[in-house]
Amino acid sequence: MAQTLVKEKQSDNKYVIFTMKDEEYGLEVLQVHEIVRIEKIIPVPHAQKYFLGMMDIRGKVIPIIDLKEKLGLGEGEPMSAQRAIIIEVEKRRIGLAVDRVSSVVQFKSEDIDQGPPAVKSVHTRYISGIGKVKERFIVLMNLQHLFSGEELGELFSRQHLAKV
Repeated sequence: MAQTLVKEKQSDNKYVIFTMKDEEYGLEVLQVHEIVRIEKIIPVPHAQKYFLGMMDIRGKVIPIIDLKEKLGLGEGEPMSAQRAIIIEVEKRRIGLAVDRVSSVVQFKSEDIDQGPPAVKSVHTRYISGIGKVKERFIVLMNLQHLFSGEELGELFSRQHLAKV
């Protein structure tokens, strides 16, 4: 029992660190299924601006979201994402297109500020905290509020439209 608690504690506060517009963000390791290189994306007509399309990942069709666009950071810029962080939402997979994935960082509890300030126009509901590593600040993302139920329904209903 005590060993189980120790293992659970060790996985706490581990984040996959990625970059968008020269700012660092983090997603909890337990929320990340895998990280892939962005290759051929099949666009889907009449989709939301942030919905890039579908990508075939080892025979599975995965919707790919431009995370910069979704967060309001990518206005007027060409898509520069090189990687997709594959997450699981409601037992379905979604790819989050990001510029670069750099590392996995484990924060001590005292290095996470739970009261997130507004960060370069990222709405605070998308932020679970700010992690501090040496002289760097990393915006820790809250995936629970990233998509509304309606948005998820649209993403998953369009999934069958793209033949990859």
